Amino acid sequence: MPRRKEVARKNIHDHASSSRRATNEREEEVHHMASWFNNTQALNNYVLRWEKRPFVAPRYINLEFLQSSNFNRLINVLDDQHLGGLVVMENDYYPDLVSGSLSSLRFVGTTDGGYIEAHMGGRMRVIPLSAIASLCNLSMDGVPFKGGLRAHDSWENYSLQDGLATIGYRGNVVGKLSVNLVPTDIRILHYLLTYTILPRGGNHGVIQHEDVLVMWAMLKGYKICWPFFIIQHMLKFQGKTNKPIGYGPLWSKIYEYLGVDVQGARKVVIDSRRCIDATTIKLMRRQLEQQSQGVDEVDEEENRFEEEHETQMGQEEEGQPGPSSSSQDQPTMRDIMQAIQSMEINMNRRIDNYQASIDQRFQNVEREQRRIWRSVRRMEAWTFNEDLDEDDNQNEDDD
Repeated sequence: MPRRKEVARKNIHDHASSSRRATNEREEEVHHMASWFNNTQALNNYVLRWEKRPFVAPRYINLEFLQSSNFNRLINVLDDQHLGGLVVMENDYYPDLVSGSLSSLRFVGTTDGGYIEAHMGGRMRVIPLSAIASLCNLSMDGVPFKGGLRAHDSWENYSLQDGLATIGYRGNVVGKLSVNLVPTDIRILHYLLTYTILPRGGNHGVIQHEDVLVMWAMLKGYKICWPFFIIQHMLKFQGKTNKPIGYGPLWSKIYEYLGVDVQGARKVVIDSRRCIDATTIKLMRRQLEQQSQGVDEVDEEENRFEEEHETQMGQEEEGQPGPSSSSQDQPTMRDIMQAIQSMEINMNRRIDNYQASIDQRFQNVEREQRRIWRSVRRMEAWTFNEDLDEDDNQNEDDD
């Protein structure tokens, strides 16, 4: 019994120490981000709507590998659109700082292309689109396309059927469009488009209609002003508070260009697993071989390699019994009823656990929000009191 009490006390002490460390780290993060903005309103907007927003994991590609693998059409498209400098970026990034900059991002159009304004290093900083273009070798030539489902007015008439034919889609147009039903080079292009060029969350195994339009324009040779398009895509993050955001490596380039101090900020290192390499291409081709022509839906599990190079993809389907299975292997009615009862019990247990987890998360969020507000109020009170002390000293001198 004494031994058990000693272990319990130790566990309580360890938990308390861990909680104190987490609280101190959290306060340091809030204090560090407070110095990133120049007013309380911007800080509050970041804390309430942008802090801890999920990030689309950046991907990059080795152009030498593409050349050695004879993906000539893809190489020509990237060269023609001047995207080679963007798709090879593998530098580390700072998610908290990027979220803070995106939360205050503003675009101003001018005759020479325009510029952006955003909070960086304690004040609003300005950077022209031409400077962003030079950071990743983008071109300012092309039409100022904003995305969407409608082609630019200067392009030829576009339809979804034309777009699907251009990218070589071989499946049913009804329902979701699967990346498994396009050629490998188009799949790589879609991979780069949704992770790096125009990053988005959701199922990257599904080709959205906007993806079709953009790839159609690229394959047709229509020039797009990518710095303008990328900034417009960034601005869309501001209207979706629960959606993942991206462009971490690009913002790191911007901070370096402006000489912004990022010391002490949380950093994410991009390792080699984020590179599109021979392993990625091998998995893509294997999935193409396994994909049947009549599939018009894409499951998240079916495309897990899009997230973490999961080699087990598709094994569940391969293990399913075929029509030639013997009747002796078929389950009896009793087996089926027992399986249903077991599933019902497990489902009820999972629902109860899920509900308890949701309740706990809501409590944690409310507790965290109250603590953050207290931290912000303390910083405001500290600044205000400091000003009062200075005024009081001045009054004393006057007396």
